[in-house]
Amino acid sequence: MVNQPIKKLNIEPKTSRYQIMASMTPEELLSEGYATYDDFYDPQEEEWKKAVEIMERISRETKFNEDELVEF
Repeated sequence: MVNQPIKKLNIEPKTSRYQIMASMTPEELLSEGYATYDDFYDPQEEEWKKAVEIMERISRETKFNEDELVEF
């Protein structure tokens, strides 16, 4: 039998920073300094909220006849 040196096992986990951050909640990301509040801001979401408010207002103000309603 040939005497070969035994390879040392790498005990350190190979976890990337991305893997750690992907498993954290937004509160944890903010408290650990990985993210800022601006990272969670989506301007399109704000526009969508405004559009939904307008649609809700229009639906409340619009009166429908019983004959026009379609049951699902």
